[in-house]
Amino acid sequence: MPYKMDVALAVVERIGKSLEPQFTLTPEAESIYRILIQWFHGDPGFEKNGYLSKGIMLMGPTGTGKTLAMKVMSVYREIDNIMFLIDGKFYKLSYDVIDVNHIVNSFVQSGYEGISVYNTRIALCLDDLGSESEYVRRFGNKVDVISYIISERHLRRLLTLGTSNFPLTTLEEKYDDRVVSRMYGIFNFLTMKGQDFRRRQTKNPAS
Repeated sequence: MPYKMDVALAVVERIGKSLEPQFTLTPEAESIYRILIQWFHGDPGFEKNGYLSKGIMLMGPTGTGKTLAMKVMSVYREIDNIMFLIDGKFYKLSYDVIDVNHIVNSFVQSGYEGISVYNTRIALCLDDLGSESEYVRRFGNKVDVISYIISERHLRRLLTLGTSNFPLTTLEEKYDDRVVSRMYGIFNFLTMKGQDFRRRQTKNPAS
């Protein structure tokens, strides 16, 4: 704050096209980007959609641009060097977008040491939440890796963002009640609507 929404949207569109040349700020996409811009700027106007103290979980069907949106906003925050506050200390709102299956594979290969970085990063975006295997085995023990990550980040009061192709009801069925409760504690749930971006770019779809 302060910022101008029309200028912010123009910047978002330029960033989007730099990452994906076919990017188009459709009316459906614009409505979500407006909300994201409010959140990233700490605009009190966001609070009709959630809480500024929580991160964002961007949900919606496959191909609607959720992961791209998180990457766009990761670049956007660099322009104004946007900061956020935890326990009286300011941090840069800088984050990586990490596929949850990559995190699970890191655990399979290296155990808890392989995923420790995801428990301690001040800000992190968990991409494609819900697509990972529910449990993996490590030395005979079954571990729900992403549930563990969510619980650790909740405990440490770290900023967590995410995307998911699944509706909230499906996530509530996949994860146990304790993890679901923590998800409600760290996320604002937003839904990105629209047609599959990849299918819109197909010029001659098969009949």
